Amino acid sequence: MNAELLNVRLRRATAADAEDVSRWRNQPTSLRFQASSPRSVEQIRDLLAAQEQVKINPEVEGKLYWVIEVDREPAGQVQIAVDGGFRQQLMSTLGFTVTESMQGRGVATAAVREAIRIAFGPLGLERIEAVAAVENVGSRRVLEKAGFQFEGIRRGLLRIQGKRVDHACYGILVTDPWEH
Repeated sequence: MNAELLNVRLRRATAADAEDVSRWRNQPTSLRFQASSPRSVEQIRDLLAAQEQVKINPEVEGKLYWVIEVDREPAGQVQIAVDGGFRQQLMSTLGFTVTESMQGRGVATAAVREAIRIAFGPLGLERIEAVAAVENVGSRRVLEKAGFQFEGIRRGLLRIQGKRVDHACYGILVTDPWEH
């Protein structure tokens, strides 16, 4: 079943989404490739509560979170991180996680395409970067289907489960062909 038939959309994450976000971050397929530090549900709730007040505009900085909904049911998350140095360059980084029951169904690709529209539209960015562990074939495929270009391998880029892991790096420019 493809994602269009499932009605995939993004909505801003709120503090009420903390338990879902924690569950997605801690599912086996996420942990296998996750470089992020572990967070409690309370820490996630506080983070989401702070960011949900931030208005989406070309001056915003920090991590912004969205919940992926499939037929109005929460099914994952997307984050766009714009830090101060990147804001000057009009670029950001993107990450995503989809609940295991929705993986391989086009949900992540549809969600990443929507995140691209937000980044290049209301956020006013010109470049988005994303990385995926070399062995994370599913995430790499999502990025390529969404229009990201493979830019190379960064050896030992991130530490996952105590080991340095090589990552495939991807980028997309506002001037690249992608679904608007």
